[in-house]
Amino acid sequence: MRLDNYLIEASKPELKDGEYAVPHIKKTKVRDLNPKTNRMKNFKRTNWIVTEIAPEERTFKNLPKYADGSAQVKFTDWLSIKGNPGKGSDGKCYGWSHRALYGFSVGETIKPGHIGNKYQYAEDAQKKYMDIMTKDGLEAADKYEKSITFEPYQIEDEADAMAHADRFRRSVS
Repeated sequence: MRLDNYLIEASKPELKDGEYAVPHIKKTKVRDLNPKTNRMKNFKRTNWIVTEIAPEERTFKNLPKYADGSAQVKFTDWLSIKGNPGKGSDGKCYGWSHRALYGFSVGETIKPGHIGNKYQYAEDAQKKYMDIMTKDGLEAADKYEKSITFEPYQIEDEADAMAHADRFRRSVS
């Protein structure tokens, strides 16, 4: 009987049409009887935020926040991103690390100096950069990196956007 109550309390709330549930960052600690051992235990229960914002319309600008500016939900849950790099519900391909995050979309223009571009961060360019750095020093390597020129280009398909997100993730780690 107690196990059934636990499973009901831990599930998502009942939603009306046009409502969506997103898991809250902070979990509630509840002291309850453990059905397996018949001892008291602290259980962490997921709290849910109910929103009327559809997953396709969610962005970083409408991410739920507290008054101090900290987020109430994880951005990966809010944008429905699975994996790193991963595709969000808004159609962008995101890559991130502990210090930066960026979303690439199909049709976005990549310019010189844009992090994640396929010319500057190509494997052969990185290898040549490291060779110059070990041979001639950091200044010469930076000069070589600035000399890599290319015309701005647009991301053509989803696979290309995902590759840009992966290069971004690797470059900011």
